[in-house]
Amino acid sequence: MKKFSSIILIGLLVIFSSCKKTESNCSGNVEIKGSNHLVDLSVLKTVPQMLDSLEKYPNLQAASIMDDEYMTSLSCNYFYNNLTVFGASYELTKSKKFGYFDCYDYRPKVTLPNNLAQNIDNKKAIEIAKKAINLEPTCLTSQLGYSYQDTSAIEKTSSYKLVWNIKSGSAYVIVDASNGSVYSKFDGRFTIK
Repeated sequence: MKKFSSIILIGLLVIFSSCKKTESNCSGNVEIKGSNHLVDLSVLKTVPQMLDSLEKYPNLQAASIMDDEYMTSLSCNYFYNNLTVFGASYELTKSKKFGYFDCYDYRPKVTLPNNLAQNIDNKKAIEIAKKAINLEPTCLTSQLGYSYQDTSAIEKTSSYKLVWNIKSGSAYVIVDASNGSVYSKFDGRFTIK
């Protein structure tokens, strides 16, 4: 029995050590661009109103579709000037039993700024992010977009900043694309105190 436990332990160590990502087995850092739909829209053939919404609002990107016996639901990311607006979304749900629609519209209520300077490229933003949360060498994604950076209850155009969202798994750093300030960060570790 002791020999069997040792074999299991060694096998688990081999599996866990082989899963660790490093830059040597990573295909490199990836910059996410574009607003193409992330899911197959053919599921929505039975709900033409959802397809119509996607045509009517070309700044929506279908991110997920749920279709079961009770409802069909479409969740979308929101883009402005071909850049994602982090935290903004649009959702449509149709009840199959009752036929009614629900709409959850979390898009900005103000016009976003057009003239935001981008002085920080994704490579510099990654450097800043690695320093901010002391990331180990790993595969990272970076995405340029708008982020609401204001604590006031009144939404203003000036509340939106152009930022880089640098992610690795559940860890992320939001870096201002004009001056390199770090707005928020999470190292991916949950601790209980």
